[in-house]
Amino acid sequence: MYSCMPRNIKTRNVILRYIMSFSEEHGRQPSVREISEAAGLLSTSTTAGYLRRMANEGLLIRTKQKKRNYYLSQSAMQSLRKAS
Repeated sequence: MYSCMPRNIKTRNVILRYIMSFSEEHGRQPSVREISEAAGLLSTSTTAGYLRRMANEGLLIRTKQKKRNYYLSQSAMQSLRKAS
């Protein structure tokens, strides 16, 4: 497998920041639809694709729970806080 740059880093960062701020503010994880709206994506399927890829890369942790099951990994939180 080869390493390449992710497709849209700006959108990925918007999604990661939104998940972090939403969970801190509301005490729960956002839904895929809420993430779609925040990132300006028109399709929840596209958003789910971003979430799946970020989970595969270790930026998100996916739980067995059916709804709102994506959480930021520790490394993603640390890198977002450093960038702020």
